[in-house]
Amino acid sequence: MAAPTSKIETGAIPIVLSESQEVDNFAAGLMQGLMAGSRVRGIALVVVKDDHVMLQRTAGAIAPDMRFKGGGLSDVFAAVAVMQQVERGRLTVTADISRALGESNPHGVTLEQVLTFQGGDSSLPVRAVEKASGTGWPDYFAKAIAQPLGMTATAVRGAELETNLTDMSHFAIALVNDGVFQNGRILMPASVESMQSTHYTSYPLLPGAAYGFTEMRRHAWRALQHDGAAGDFASRLVIVPEAKLGYFIVVQGAEGPEFWRALDNGLFDRLLPAQGHDVRATPAGAPAPTQADAEAMAGPYESIRTLATDAAPLKLGGRFTARAGGSAELILTGSPSATLTPRPGGYWGSADGNLIAVPVMGNLMLSTGAYGRLALYKRPGLYLALALLALIAAGSLFIFERRGKQPRRLPMSPVLGLAGAGVIFALLSAVLWLLSPGA
Repeated sequence: MAAPTSKIETGAIPIVLSESQEVDNFAAGLMQGLMAGSRVRGIALVVVKDDHVMLQRTAGAIAPDMRFKGGGLSDVFAAVAVMQQVERGRLTVTADISRALGESNPHGVTLEQVLTFQGGDSSLPVRAVEKASGTGWPDYFAKAIAQPLGMTATAVRGAELETNLTDMSHFAIALVNDGVFQNGRILMPASVESMQSTHYTSYPLLPGAAYGFTEMRRHAWRALQHDGAAGDFASRLVIVPEAKLGYFIVVQGAEGPEFWRALDNGLFDRLLPAQGHDVRATPAGAPAPTQADAEAMAGPYESIRTLATDAAPLKLGGRFTARAGGSAELILTGSPSATLTPRPGGYWGSADGNLIAVPVMGNLMLSTGAYGRLALYKRPGLYLALALLALIAAGSLFIFERRGKQPRRLPMSPVLGLAGAGVIFALLSAVLWLLSPGA
């Protein structure tokens, strides 16, 4: 049979990628893009969904089996251990912690308050578990958490937790999969649900805290977050209970909040597309802020530390200037930048619902962290005023010397000193002005 001689036109054959492949390609580009020009030498990421790893990706110097110190991540493991002892009836989270420690003098704080970052020493949950179980923390962790989850590279040495990316994927799966990884269980489903519920919030619309986690609200999703930092490594664990999804990021090399916001928000938005607006209830009867309220909150702000934000500090930071808009808006310029409109309930909110601001005792509590008024000595305007005063004083002395009716010779050192001070203040003011938000 003769071969066909006519030409058949065909279009491009579409390549259909799976969801995990698309996310993996996005994560690879995001990681490489953020590493370029930064001080970061390596990034590693693992995403888990239900009972499996959805993707694992590394870039730069970090390998999946590289061990690193977990820093504050120990808080999450301590919360799991507390819930294990609650299951066994040995601990009660609502009682004064002195009961759990076997002490007679009340501490004035409960286990629940410590687990939700309201006060008390962060070592108290570990001490309570040791007392309830009769086992030291390193041995307890190894037998009750690491062994069931197959976390063979993870151990507690003294007060330090050491782990790696692969082991943290096992832990994340257990937290999104009702306490189970493969054949190992660390908590019953009801305990996981209780641990991940909201147990404290300072304001109905602001993110609160679960046991061992602070909340993050984005695109109407409720997520739980905790950061760790030790030595040259910083890490971040995020769990989204409703989606049964979680991810863990570890970065080698120092970078600031803008880097972490770009990395975490970019990944979160790709994994969890917007599902509408947050429908949490607002405080009943509270009116929307007025123009006077907006003007009263105008001024420069910087991030401030609280017990809750200490649990997830990597994305927190920066300065912004708030000013009042013509319709009682609150316009933030700097880090973060946003236009917030007044809403019934006594707060301002962004159009996408991802950022809200609540005035509390002269400070602004944002859904991303707490911000206080910028101290006077940190304001560039102060240095500009001092520079102008120094230059005016130096100029006045110079004119007085040259134009006086009876010219007199003044020592030039004071004049030069004032002029030099003026120049220094002017240069410092220029640098601070360039670094300040809204410059």
